[in-house]
Amino acid sequence: MADLRLYLRVVETGSLRAAAAEIGSDPSNVSRRLSSLERRLGVRLIKRSRIRSAPTDAGSRYYRGLKTVLEQVEALEDDVVGAADEPRGTLRVAAPLDFGASHVGPWLQALAVEAPRLSVDLLLGDRFLDMTEQGVDVAIRIGVLKDSALKARRLGSMPLAIIASADYLTRRGTPETPDDLADHAFILHSGLDTGATLVLTDRAGETRRVRCTSRFGVNTLGGVAPLIRAGAGLHAGPLWFFAAEIAAGRLVHVLPAWSPPTYPVHALYQPTPYIPAKIRRFVDLAATRLRATPGIMA
Repeated sequence: MADLRLYLRVVETGSLRAAAAEIGSDPSNVSRRLSSLERRLGVRLIKRSRIRSAPTDAGSRYYRGLKTVLEQVEALEDDVVGAADEPRGTLRVAAPLDFGASHVGPWLQALAVEAPRLSVDLLLGDRFLDMTEQGVDVAIRIGVLKDSALKARRLGSMPLAIIASADYLTRRGTPETPDDLADHAFILHSGLDTGATLVLTDRAGETRRVRCTSRFGVNTLGGVAPLIRAGAGLHAGPLWFFAAEIAAGRLVHVLPAWSPPTYPVHALYQPTPYIPAKIRRFVDLAATRLRATPGIMA
């Protein structure tokens, strides 16, 4: 069993040296144990190099199946011995870049403080990863989900808002109605599916569609924000990201009576009979923390 868990860490760290360091051994010992596993299976699992070790096609299939099996064994054993609520092992979480850096990282740090036997890997990026292929335990997804066999727990909703700097509004005028937006420049977030047409809904349920004129497209909120502050245009983005600057008066919430779409936030994980404590505890913590986040709806 120890060699099987070691194999998982070789794949996840991408290095025999890194896996050896984790267990307080040396790379040659890890290599011997890995070779013994390959001889027993009769197949090569890892392509070795001095810089990085990557799984073969067979090694990737073995990793995916082995990770699921071992986690189920650990969860079952925890349940039997009464340690079902103790997170342990490595929790691998995928999350969108900006949201993950601002929120998911601190959630994982808080969980790690509570669970000394737990290690965490946070994968940040706006491209949806194949959870099985990448060995991801939990994925935080923002937006409407596609049909899948994964278990999805809704954590909350992310409202969008139209944001601008006071300087921009002084120069170009403050829009009073959705129709006024047609005369303004927009900064678009290419990672969101708002596109060049903005759909706005008021409190009475009336909907208006506005065509956005844009000379800027940026794929991260971290790249969008300086352009907004510099007065380059309006932006329809997640309220949580700009809530503090709006409250401080550095940015302005434009047309607050009209709202762009709200995006659901979900945690996705495998629907197995025994959910490991590390997954259950993280998802519970994420739901609690998200509900307390300014600019997020329950």
